[in-house]
Amino acid sequence: MNTKTACENDVEIELDFGEIANLLDRTLPDPSLLEYYRMRTKREIMWNADIEDDILEVSLAIRKWNVEDNGIEVDKRVPIKIFINSDGGSVDAVMNVIDLIKLSKTPVITIGMGKVYSAGGLLLMAGHKRYIFKHTSCLIHDGSSGAVGSIGKLIDNLKFTEKLEALIKEYIISSTKITEQMFDANYRRDWFMFSDEMLELGVADEIIDDIDTIL
Repeated sequence: MNTKTACENDVEIELDFGEIANLLDRTLPDPSLLEYYRMRTKREIMWNADIEDDILEVSLAIRKWNVEDNGIEVDKRVPIKIFINSDGGSVDAVMNVIDLIKLSKTPVITIGMGKVYSAGGLLLMAGHKRYIFKHTSCLIHDGSSGAVGSIGKLIDNLKFTEKLEALIKEYIISSTKITEQMFDANYRRDWFMFSDEMLELGVADEIIDDIDTIL
């Protein structure tokens, strides 16, 4: 489809809408990148994915903002907000982010969105303040192992997995109101819980009932 316009000397120039659209595509910034940088400016991170090694970007961001805040009193620092919607994933990767959150002097707020399953739930538990919504759900369960190889290697992997599970158990019990007896009784199954139980068991601190809470 074509259109016409005129310049000052009345010479008509024919314009093609397809060419205009292509030109705009080349000159306008990617909206997703704009939103990414807007959130980073506000110290907000949205993790809407499985948890893999790339979540270590969150660790680097936490470190970066602590460097920026060096010398500023803790209660005067702008908090870091991590919005989480995840089916879970790598325990090794998420535990590093958890380590950084625990070390962070700048307050880190975790916010559970639709679902915080498995490693996503572990991430939620790490926040200095932990929020969820009315219909947020959580999953705690034992992990899986893709170990292959000789019998010796399988035994080594089993020993490592047992130690890792012990660390996760200690972390969950120390981060929530879940007792050791309750943990042992439920860990080997898919232990789903909704917001009211998450609050009761100390997986989260508060259910959001006012949008201003997370603005």
